[in-house]
Amino acid sequence: MGKFTVFGGSGFIGSEFVKEIRGQGHDVFVPTREDSRIYEEDLGVIIYSAGYGDCQKDPFNVLTANVLLLSSLLQKAKFDKLVYISSTRVYMNQELSVENSDLTICENDTRRLFNLTKLTAEELCLKSKRNCLVIRPSNVYGLALNSPLFLPSIIRDAVNKKEVTMFVSKNYSKDYIAVTDVVDVTLKILNKNGHPNIVNIASGENIKASEIAKILIDKLDCKVNWVENYNDVKEVFPETNIDFITDEIKFKARKVLLDMNKMIEDYKSKL
Repeated sequence: MGKFTVFGGSGFIGSEFVKEIRGQGHDVFVPTREDSRIYEEDLGVIIYSAGYGDCQKDPFNVLTANVLLLSSLLQKAKFDKLVYISSTRVYMNQELSVENSDLTICENDTRRLFNLTKLTAEELCLKSKRNCLVIRPSNVYGLALNSPLFLPSIIRDAVNKKEVTMFVSKNYSKDYIAVTDVVDVTLKILNKNGHPNIVNIASGENIKASEIAKILIDKLDCKVNWVENYNDVKEVFPETNIDFITDEIKFKARKVLLDMNKMIEDYKSKL
């Protein structure tokens, strides 16, 4: 039995790590804010899923959650390995999505602070000379009834209001990955020797907004309002390269369009 420490363990992704790791019989420590034990005890394997992404509401917390606490842990904490949960959003408007691709920051991206902090955190992990693994998941989904994430939000609106507003074009597309897949693949990578320092975890297939809307309309008979060119921000995502997890772990992702049907039924059952 090993020891794991999960930062952000009460959050959407972190809580799934806690559930699965405990289910495998491991000891899991979920620190609270200002818990001094994180610098006193051996933390074992750290899962760092304490990120924050609302760049408009609280930009300073974006920096604190994504970088500053991580930096402190890399410098002062005792651990065997650290897994940093980053994001495939760093590939937005890029031509390639391989883990070693050159990346640029988009000037008109209203959330560029998020990308900047994720890339800064990744570089700190790589430059720290500590044993680190960077995971770049795509858009993570799950039931998460009260989550502000895209899929739970539009499902809530479709069920409760019978109306959904999509602030994108019908052809807007990106990759979606189940939170259970993120956890499962990450833990399998930890058990492999010689893995890369940065690994994408995604389905490898982009899904159009129109495909998601069709399920909501067919399943819930709701109205979908399209607000194209919202804020005039360009967001184009290349299909995420998942060669490593496909070849080495034989990974096959869950299908978000199939899972949406269950998410809708689960949400309705809990009303």
